[in-house]
Amino acid sequence: MKENRERALIDLLRALDGLYGSNYECKYYPCHFYGQDCTFCYCPFYPCLIYDLGGELILTEDGYVWSCKGCSWIHEKEIAEEVIYRLSGYPKQRLVEEDWFFFSKVLQEILYGEERGVWMNNSYNLMPAMLRDKECEVVEDVEFLAITLEDFEIVDVRRIKGFGDVRDEVVIPLKIGGELYGIDKDGRKVVCKI
Repeated sequence: MKENRERALIDLLRALDGLYGSNYECKYYPCHFYGQDCTFCYCPFYPCLIYDLGGELILTEDGYVWSCKGCSWIHEKEIAEEVIYRLSGYPKQRLVEEDWFFFSKVLQEILYGEERGVWMNNSYNLMPAMLRDKECEVVEDVEFLAITLEDFEIVDVRRIKGFGDVRDEVVIPLKIGGELYGIDKDGRKVVCKI
């Protein structure tokens, strides 16, 4: 996984010099759709942990990974341009040194116009970003996910029922089928349709 982050940074630094466009010579082209922009072969926001883009958490033989199979967002030309525009305002060295939280904030600003994730104690709650503007129903009890990240890599995933159980993790809704289970911005336990 560390190699993927290094590749994402190489793509990002190269992209700051301009769009690459479609890479018809790539043996995987098109990995998402014909005519896709391949400027970011490796997404600088990986793992974004935001279901709205079509990704999801999956369990593999090697542990949990964020699957981007259902996400083609970074390969839209207009999005690649916006990402370059936003990130070109930072010194390259800062982009190399920044952590996952910095990139998550930039991503949320692009997606939602503002950072919607909130810090709670020592953990980062992404549920307000994903549950806002969705059709939700208040329920009595839910479980959601606490994810431990190290250097942009998912090292642990736990199901939890409350924020008292969270310790230096990223908190996201639990996705089951077409529903998200979590706690909304008002602190209510909810199940929301995707």
